[in-house]
Amino acid sequence: MSPASLNENAALPVQSRGVIDTIKKTSYEPDRIDLSWDAADDADGYSVYICDRDSSEDYVKAKDVTEPEVSIGELKSGTQYWIKIVPYTVIDGETREYPESVKKTATQAGEVSNLHALHSSDEMEIGWDKSDTADSYRVYRSVEDGKYTLVAEINDADKTTFADDDVKEGVLYTYKVCANRTLYNGVNYPSEGRTIQLVCGMSAPTDLIATSEASRVHLSWNYNTYATGYNIYVAHGDSDLEYLDATERNYFITDKLTAGDTYTFRVEPYYVLGNNKEARGTYTTCEIEVSKAEGKNNAATAAGSGTYIEISISQQHLWYYENNELYLDTDVVTGNNDGECNTPTGRYSISSRAVNTTLTGPGYSSFVNFWLGFNGGIGIHDASWRSSFGGTIYNGNGSHGCVNTPYDKVKILYERTSYGTPVIVY
Repeated sequence: MSPASLNENAALPVQSRGVIDTIKKTSYEPDRIDLSWDAADDADGYSVYICDRDSSEDYVKAKDVTEPEVSIGELKSGTQYWIKIVPYTVIDGETREYPESVKKTATQAGEVSNLHALHSSDEMEIGWDKSDTADSYRVYRSVEDGKYTLVAEINDADKTTFADDDVKEGVLYTYKVCANRTLYNGVNYPSEGRTIQLVCGMSAPTDLIATSEASRVHLSWNYNTYATGYNIYVAHGDSDLEYLDATERNYFITDKLTAGDTYTFRVEPYYVLGNNKEARGTYTTCEIEVSKAEGKNNAATAAGSGTYIEISISQQHLWYYENNELYLDTDVVTGNNDGECNTPTGRYSISSRAVNTTLTGPGYSSFVNFWLGFNGGIGIHDASWRSSFGGTIYNGNGSHGCVNTPYDKVKILYERTSYGTPVIVY
């Protein structure tokens, strides 16, 4: 917001009652008022008095100045002040005052705080905390070119959100919110404004899943097309969320945490703008109790159906959760732990399904009753040639990368899951 946009000095001529013809406000700050005026003939100095008209009618002396200008600081934002200037001259040691002049003005409204994104999908919505010194808000928008246009004037001081549906996916939008104070004479005193940058379509991660084993937490979520990466935040118990790390993948594994304690995680997508700046999307949170080194995993989900398959390579075990409840679990055999056939870790989803099919590859051809592919030629299937599962079989006698599963268990998985069911491997 440029100072030229304010019409105080043009619309509100000073009420001169003496030899001072014009008083101008030359600052546009929330905590300071600067004034300048035409020098009064024969004046040796000026006494300056100030009155907070929002709370009182009394003037208090601010300072004496010898030049026709003054700066008064430590003021309240968005507050109406009347400033009285009294020229004086000193003759034979006696001070003689000229008629006073009064400037009716105000400090600029304070900046809005906690400007944040509420939605960034097919509708962009932002919110902020209510300003105690503003009676309205102005919202400006820039679409990639840095030129702002006014898109909303909100004249209700209690309304602290703005939704924009005139948007396109993949486009960067910058919103600037200016708090404003309007005096009885119609003069506006807006703040400079706070800004937030959002990429349309970079919404909160969907189907966030948190699982825990061996005092660690494994997070996974669906990819966002427009995100460069994801910021991870964590809170321990009742503490505030703090930045933990960032990843360009759609899964994250923590270091060892305190077993038995509850942690809250936030996953927030971001888009790199350059110059070490990021446009951040809306976020998803999930709370989970950290499991001990021994025993069944704990699991939690957010922003999803709570239906997914979880596979631990170290434990050689598979869990299937349906609507946040453990439906089945089983020992498995994953890829041979030789650096070539290892089962890839990460967040995937079922992308192919088949019954009574033959798997082929270099040096093998295997008939399977049920196939659930999740990473190209890697999938979950039965393995009739195995008499046992779990343990350390995968060290030296593992698969070519697939997850070998007992027939009765994979049959249930095939019947209960579908295309798109998340598969988390760690």
